[in-house]
Parts: sequence; C-alpha cells; structure tokens
Amino acid sequence: MLSHWKVILSSVRSAFTCCYIGVFCSVANQAIAGAWVQEPGSSEFITTILYSSAISGYDDLGNLTEVVEFSKLETAVYGEYGLIKNWSIVGRVSYQEISLQRNLGVDAGKGIGASNIALKYKFGQIGQWLFSSQAGVLIPGGTENGLDLRLGEGGTEWEFRILTGRPFKTLGKDGFVDIQIARQFRSSVTPDELKVDFTVGFYPKQNIMLMGQVFGVIGDKPRAIERRKLESLKIQGSLVWFLRENSGVQFFASRPVSGRNVIADTAIGIGWWSRF
Repeated sequence: MLSHWKVILSSVRSAFTCCYIGVFCSVANQAIAGAWVQEPGSSEFITTILYSSAISGYDDLGNLTEVVEFSKLETAVYGEYGLIKNWSIVGRVSYQEISLQRNLGVDAGKGIGASNIALKYKFGQIGQWLFSSQAGVLIPGGTENGLDLRLGEGGTEWEFRILTGRPFKTLGKDGFVDIQIARQFRSSVTPDELKVDFTVGFYPKQNIMLMGQVFGVIGDKPRAIERRKLESLKIQGSLVWFLRENSGVQFFASRPVSGRNVIADTAIGIGWWSRF
C-alpha cells in the first residue's frame, strides 16, 4: 500500500515538470508542465529568474562561427489550473531585459516577452502511460517573439502539442518520464516549427528531485528569402528541493549541443514552485 501511494505522489509531482530555457535569444521552448493534468480546483505556479549569455552562434552549416555579444535577464511566471475533470488551463508571462550585438548592429530592449495561454486535455491512459493534448495561442510582446525575429517583431502564433508520460521505479526510488511533440504555426512568412521535448525525473530522496531534459527545434524550409532555416538542440539539468509538500526551490542550467542559425547561449536560473 505504501508503494502504491509513492507512485501516486510521483505522478502528482511530475506535473511540475517545466522548462523555459529556449533557443536563439533564449526564446522559451515551452515544455509546459508535462502530460499530467491538474485536478479540478487545484493549481500550480512556477516563478523563475534566468540569466543567459553567449559570445558565439551557429551559422547556416551548424558551425560555431558567428561572433555575438548576447545577454538576457528574465523573470517568468507559469501557472496551471484544473478546470474540470481531465481539463486544465495553462499560461505563461515574462519580463525580459535583452541585449544582442552582431554584425556591428545592436538589438536591445526590455519589457514583456511573448505570452501564451493554452488548454490541456487528458484523453487516454494505457497501463501507466498517460496521454494528453494541448492547444494554445502565443501572444506577441515587446521583446522576444520568435527564433528568427528582431525584438518586438512578430504576430500571434498557434501551437498544438501531444504529451505522454509515466511514473517508474528504479533502485527503489520513484521517477518519471515525459515526452512531448509540438507543431508551432508561425505568423506571416516565418517558417513553422516542429518541437520535441524529453524529460526524465528521479527522486534520490523523497524531497529532492533531479531532472534531465532535452529540447529540440527544427524549422521548416523558409518561405521567404529573408528567413533562414533554424535548428536547435539543448540540454538542461535541474535540482528541485521540496521544502514543504507543496512548495520547493529549483536550480537549473542549460547549454546548446548543436544548432543552425541560432545563438549558442548558456543559461542558469532559480525557480520557486508552489501548488494549491
């Protein structure tokens, strides 16, 4: 019976799975919360502070030949609320201070970044594997709005995401895996994107969670000469310390593995998780 409740607790905690580290000017590559859906009336919020910087970027052949000076400080809030059984509403908003210098030009600004709001629906379960879908809208802000856009440039975009995950146990410890595939429909002539996110979490202690995450983005073939094909693969590691049952502090860091026409920024951050 105790083992049964540990698996349930693992499933609930894994709903916290979240990453806001992105590509190009660190645009959020949102792996929002995972396949698990909040219970009706329940909610969770994750507030993060992130700093990222770069001195190089990937060129059109995937080589680190681009010389840049990039820095970004971001405060972001993510929230999810259980509406009715199997349905959640999720959203994210951020404030950013960004500077990017390349090719003798400077693009700098501060303000609200791209925000998003989405509906998530749990539509099935096979064994321990849970399956959900998520549809959302990305609302442009005054700073980052896309992988290949200048600050403040861009329009409303749409995203559809399929999510699956399951808890597991290894060495007597609880863990979970979460896999997401998303299609982002961009505005105007900006190429659409395919995203793949993979997360593994593990609890070495009941109140400590370790997470390893991989985030991939592949852009479609450009529809206009002024756009370039984009690719990015990033990894992130996190440690979450649950100070109480429903709250905890997160420490995380990310870096690129490969890319094409994106900045090679490294990021570190801290977050506060709370659940009601």
